[in-house]
Amino acid sequence: MSLFGREGHPDLVIRPHAPLRRMILTIALVVAILIGLYAAFEYGRYFAGYSVLSVIQERARLNDAIRQLKDNNQSLQAHIIQLETANAGHSREDQVVSRTIGELQAQVARQTEELAFYRAVVAEGAPPIGVRVGTVRLAAGKPPASFLVHVSLVRAGKTDGMTTGTVSLTIDGQDPKGKATTLDAKALAGSGDPDVTYDFRYYQDVEQTITLPQDFRPEHLTVEVSSTRKDIAPLTQTFPWSAVVTP
Repeated sequence: MSLFGREGHPDLVIRPHAPLRRMILTIALVVAILIGLYAAFEYGRYFAGYSVLSVIQERARLNDAIRQLKDNNQSLQAHIIQLETANAGHSREDQVVSRTIGELQAQVARQTEELAFYRAVVAEGAPPIGVRVGTVRLAAGKPPASFLVHVSLVRAGKTDGMTTGTVSLTIDGQDPKGKATTLDAKALAGSGDPDVTYDFRYYQDVEQTITLPQDFRPEHLTVEVSSTRKDIAPLTQTFPWSAVVTP
């Protein structure tokens, strides 16, 4: 067929592959943009101190801790069974054996708690860089209305070098008249230091004695963990009072 019409002008040439070519170019451009965005994201994480190798090492360390805790728990359970068996045949040693069994059972409970925490950390994947709150417990002290607060801290993310910072507590509840009230760290510490410092590489327990006003009804305990590093935002967690206080 001739490419010229009756008047000598060229006929319109239809290129059926042009839309396909434009589609391929568009897809290639979108893929290039996505690759560029991901590369920028990875560079940003690297610049902020994120390291895939550190995360892998951290997960391996946590898995090792889990295996060790499981082995310790099995050993302690076997020791408890042996002591209970010996207790049945030695009535004169009942008191000593019973006390030892109680101490071992308390140790098993603490390690089981830590095991559950480490499993949760591993299950969540790579944690952000910083410090995480492991467990929080309160025990009634003397005089009345005073409590010993026990907070366990664990390192998250990179573990090169020591991490330092402070832990501060606040409690909200109701005063004797039923009005909602929040007690800050200074009010709880009284004449003591309102902030507790931490300095560790992997794990640390910190304790602080607090005193509540008379007839104050606590409802929630808030733990704020601040780091000396400016690139790590403070971590704030709130716990129901009934969930952390020890009867």
